[in-house]
Amino acid sequence: MPPYWRYFRGFRVFRGLGLIFLQLEFVMRSVSAIRESYAAAKLAIHDRFAVPTKAAPLLNTLAHLTDKTLIELWSRHEFTSDVLLCAVGGYGRGELYPYSDIDLLILLPDQPSPALLEKLEVLVGELWDIGIEVGHSVRTTTDCLAEAEKDITVQTALLETRVLTGDKERFTIFMDTVHRHIDP
Repeated sequence: MPPYWRYFRGFRVFRGLGLIFLQLEFVMRSVSAIRESYAAAKLAIHDRFAVPTKAAPLLNTLAHLTDKTLIELWSRHEFTSDVLLCAVGGYGRGELYPYSDIDLLILLPDQPSPALLEKLEVLVGELWDIGIEVGHSVRTTTDCLAEAEKDITVQTALLETRVLTGDKERFTIFMDTVHRHIDP
């Protein structure tokens, strides 16, 4: 049985139109369960690549594990789809070094409400609780462009951004705007 099946409590099979559909019931895991799972998986990855011949498989595997963990934590908070969780910098390239922090951009459609800020604070606290050392920024597109004008490292990070969860079309528009604004 694949390891991801442990996240599902049960399933029902539906048959119709010659097709079979599975309805899976997702189990919301606690932060401590996510922490234990992330730590165990990270340790297994480190053991698997203890003597790597090439770094890329290790870096990509760690990034993939972190993607899945971040998306699971994000989904616990029921953010609207116009609030995007993005990986930036090296992590945005899909490469995560074993002892590196994780750089994230939380891209907002407009200035956040106090309620949204509170939800984001809880999320960031949970990231630290499970052992993810996160460097994050919470910005609108306008904020990103203004920061990029002031700091070349922000420009570089924005050029290596990918969306983890949220509205993909909005992300495409954001990246088009970044590329028009920044002259690499």
